Amino acid sequence: MNIGASTSCFYPMETEQALQQVIDLGYDRTEIFFNAESELDTSFVKMLKDRADSNGVSIDSVHPFSSFLESNCIFGDYQRRYDDYIDIYRRTCHAAAVLGAGIVVIHGALERPKRPLPEEHYFERFKGLVDIGKAEGVKVCQENVNRFRSQSIDFCKRMRSRLGDDFNMVFDVKQAVRAGFDPFDFINEFKEDIAHIHISDHCAVADCMPPGRGNFDFGKLFDIMHNANYNGSYIIEIYSLGYDVYNELKNSREYLKQFEV
Repeated sequence: MNIGASTSCFYPMETEQALQQVIDLGYDRTEIFFNAESELDTSFVKMLKDRADSNGVSIDSVHPFSSFLESNCIFGDYQRRYDDYIDIYRRTCHAAAVLGAGIVVIHGALERPKRPLPEEHYFERFKGLVDIGKAEGVKVCQENVNRFRSQSIDFCKRMRSRLGDDFNMVFDVKQAVRAGFDPFDFINEFKEDIAHIHISDHCAVADCMPPGRGNFDFGKLFDIMHNANYNGSYIIEIYSLGYDVYNELKNSREYLKQFEV
């Protein structure tokens, strides 16, 4: 199993320092969560790549810093704004290629924006992102995100029907829980489409906990995805607020070893 940790776990620590924390913890896989446009500069990206390579760490995915812009600037209805911002995604996909990351994570549009984009237009815009990724040899993937269109299983099914083989999903356990879905309903529906997974734990009173601290059935998750021939990564994504993240990730790494096959 490919278990890793996202640099986002250490936010607002600067990205290169967060990567070093992941390295120091002994994880050999990570997701880079960019936090500023300047971090897409070639020199910065190559520095991250060199640091990861010299420590035997694979960067499997990247998360654009611009997720908060996507609803209005990429999946909005004002063409000039789209034209102004789409280059961020060209640069993000190029950065992913330089890093050797095969996955770019997209949030998409809010579930209830003031001016909702028709679904077909959303799918067309997303296909444009997919094509940008293809030019760099990376997969642009839709993440299921609470309060976004993609929180809905039915929406993602329609998106899959429209995009066909160009539909790939980043599945996030905590986002499914926050949206009120049983994570396994999502997993069973999209197990053949999932290219990347964000893991966390939860219980009745908390929806984003370090693995091993809640009651999520990780064994069931790993069994389902193994039987679906999933060979991607399971990246821990928790938030620093309220946790000693370094020690929690250390403990989670030990906890998850029991599931290795």
